[in-house]
Amino acid sequence: MPPNAMHNMGDKELVWRASMVPKIPEYPFHRVPEVAFLFLTKGPVLLAPLWEKFFQGHAGMYSIYVHSNPSFNLSEPQGSVFYGRRIPSKLNAFSVDITLFSH
Repeated sequence: MPPNAMHNMGDKELVWRASMVPKIPEYPFHRVPEVAFLFLTKGPVLLAPLWEKFFQGHAGMYSIYVHSNPSFNLSEPQGSVFYGRRIPSKLNAFSVDITLFSH
């Protein structure tokens, strides 16, 4: 799991980084493929205990990102898989995301 989902990159830099293609045919180190999970929520992650159980025993095989309303300030307990996984957002970007998924 990445050490921290928080960053100061704008959309253009994020797109640029995501579009980079490795120039070598093989990775220079052993790696385990991961699945990324993005949770879009207005407040706390719904069914968090169920998700905690789902991820249990599979550390290193997934990345978790939580995109919540910027006005939501509750943080997860330090032992939670959701701890430190919030992606910062501006209020207008959040309302657009929710609108897209509610139709």
